[in-house]
Amino acid sequence: MEMLWRRGFRIVVVLLATIALLGGAVVAVGLWRLLTLDGNIDRIPDALPSGRMARSGDPGEVWLLVGSDLRGDSTAENWRAGESHADTIIVLHAPQGADRAHLISIPRDAWVDVPGHGPDRISNAFRRGGARLLVETVERETGVIIDHVAVIDFQGFERTTDALGGVEVHLVEPVHDPSNGWSWPAGTNRMSGEEALRFVRERKGLPSGDRDRIKRQQAFLKAMATKVSSAELRTDPVRLDAFLEAASGSLAVDEGAGMTTLRAMGARLLEVGPEGMTFLSLPISGTDWIDGKNVAYLDEAVKRDVFDALRDGSLDTYVGEYGLENDVDEVR
Repeated sequence: MEMLWRRGFRIVVVLLATIALLGGAVVAVGLWRLLTLDGNIDRIPDALPSGRMARSGDPGEVWLLVGSDLRGDSTAENWRAGESHADTIIVLHAPQGADRAHLISIPRDAWVDVPGHGPDRISNAFRRGGARLLVETVERETGVIIDHVAVIDFQGFERTTDALGGVEVHLVEPVHDPSNGWSWPAGTNRMSGEEALRFVRERKGLPSGDRDRIKRQQAFLKAMATKVSSAELRTDPVRLDAFLEAASGSLAVDEGAGMTTLRAMGARLLEVGPEGMTFLSLPISGTDWIDGKNVAYLDEAVKRDVFDALRDGSLDTYVGEYGLENDVDEVR
């Protein structure tokens, strides 16, 4: 299991597109179909801590997007405590009335204080206590209240990508994974679900290690969001329904995230569009080995400033001033 999670499946990359289309494009189907799709989505009991103070400052929504590393038969098996690690963690911030959405990736190996368990990698919070403990950990680290949480599983990644007919990613140079012998040529590559999973899980041969892996996740996420928001998909009832069926059956959310919530968030994301998405990752100040585990220390000053800026509505200014945004239009 340790080797499995270390290799990792970067499967959270379909979550944003799933939420966007489930929310913004379901108006193209009838009410009966909408109710069926809503019934497909798993609800995670007690995913959000109780007794929290309401968020002050920015009135927009904050979602925690989680990718599990377990090869389960259903999404429900991937959020139980003890079943899997949170291999991918993204804080999605959608400011109210703004023309931007922010996606902040937290490295899975980040060494943090897990409430009730002490210092550990942040990915282990999900294994130890499921979505609720991971939310508590992220809130403690960021000082930001999480409104909703969404989880996607391994099979959901492939199924949802294939339902779109594949997703195109542009590479600036040929890519070769020496550990598996997988290769992609330079230029535009249309990837099936299986190929995409290979691409976003590669861990060897990347110059900047986990930072490059995160950038690949984000590049694929933007490419999928572009495909989802295209008129080509939304005007094809058969393909649209196939995608909605695959996406809704691959998603688990907190009990407070009903279809009305998904539609509202989806409408906002579709209005923002792929070009309005700002991607960044929390920088690492150093790494170490603790109890045989490779851990990463977050740059505490930058982390504090990023989430201070998120709370007071100045994140765009801060990211632009310090050049923190990841360019995901072309990747290696």
